Amino acid sequence: MAECLLNIDLGELPEEDERLYASAQVANIACGGHAGDERSMRRALEACARHGTRAGAHPSFEDRANFGRQELQVAPEELRAQVAAQCARLVALASEVGVPVRYAKPHGALYHAANRDPALARAVVEGVVEALGPGITFLGPGSGALREAARAAGLSYAREGFADRGTRPDGSLIPRGQPGAVLSDPVVARENALRLALGGTVDTLCVHGDSPGAVDMAREVRAVLEVLALRSESLGEGALRLVLPARLERRAVLESLKAEPGVVDVVVGEEHACVYFDPVAPPEDPRRVLGRLAVAPALKEEPPLVTVRVRYDGPDLEAVAERVGLSVDDVALLHASREYTVRSMGFLPGFAYLGEVDGRIAVPRLATPRPRVPAFSVGLAGRRTGIYPFASPGGWNLIGTAVDFTAFQPGSGALLRLGDRLLFERVD
Repeated sequence: MAECLLNIDLGELPEEDERLYASAQVANIACGGHAGDERSMRRALEACARHGTRAGAHPSFEDRANFGRQELQVAPEELRAQVAAQCARLVALASEVGVPVRYAKPHGALYHAANRDPALARAVVEGVVEALGPGITFLGPGSGALREAARAAGLSYAREGFADRGTRPDGSLIPRGQPGAVLSDPVVARENALRLALGGTVDTLCVHGDSPGAVDMAREVRAVLEVLALRSESLGEGALRLVLPARLERRAVLESLKAEPGVVDVVVGEEHACVYFDPVAPPEDPRRVLGRLAVAPALKEEPPLVTVRVRYDGPDLEAVAERVGLSVDDVALLHASREYTVRSMGFLPGFAYLGEVDGRIAVPRLATPRPRVPAFSVGLAGRRTGIYPFASPGGWNLIGTAVDFTAFQPGSGALLRLGDRLLFERVD
């Protein structure tokens, strides 16, 4: 699926929370019709610059008294001039701030009125193009007069859905003022985002900056959209590989995907998850499952903490110390002074990649791997450390030996599992 962007209507409130700009991928900035003035527009554009947010114009009926939410009778030519003037004010300030304005979306009553009336739709589009030029993307309803007018003008068009608005059974928005029209629950907004984005009928989702709970809803929706934008590839019939974002807790990914009906097995690494399933009865889209994990609590219980006693006597310990400019004792101290997490299970059964190693002792793998590494050797490779569960070839820097360590337990398999926490305890 193509990337679905989060747009937020902004620049409308005097005490706007800047965290909204951090979540927004497109900021629709009020430019004087329903709200906004030179000061608020400049503040919004500067926030876009700080957060790397794309700027868009948000013109409206000239109706500040009703916040642009009341439909007015305006002749198309007059409306075109009003829209052009509003957008031009924003563009002038944007050029000073150094932020291009490459999106446009009508506000409130104008959004709906123009989408019903082709003459008004053409007036809006012509006003936008007059001020912003033809190289913009127009945000609007999935179908109707606005889409037709924008396409006729040669503009890119993004079909919009609303994560923070309630809908009727037919999919239309519940009118403002009626119960359930405006949402404030981040969980409901997240489910809306999943449903709309995976439905294939929208290219962008909106959260209104003046909605109650807008900051939390925007954060949830943005996290969901980032997960849904994950790259995936087929590994053949009955297998799929997904690229995982850093924010997803790997143990939760493993458990959630394995719990899906039809899933046969799941392998989770540092950057990918491979899902194996019955091709006759494929599971739910894995991105939907991961989308629910994007901002939800990762695990109900804290992963167990395992303590491993280590004797720092490895054959590469002195070479590591010399390379990083520290003493042998300092390397051992830094290695044993932090809590690690199992990031992935590695090239050997039971081999846990632990991170993050203190940057002061991070060293690359050996240029030439050893043909045989003794069982229970403790190694370093970049920002990862680990314990060899049995004798095998390997290229990690060996700095110690795990004492009284058992890599596998009868009946339960590997001692260390994805997400487990680990402490090294130094012994003589």
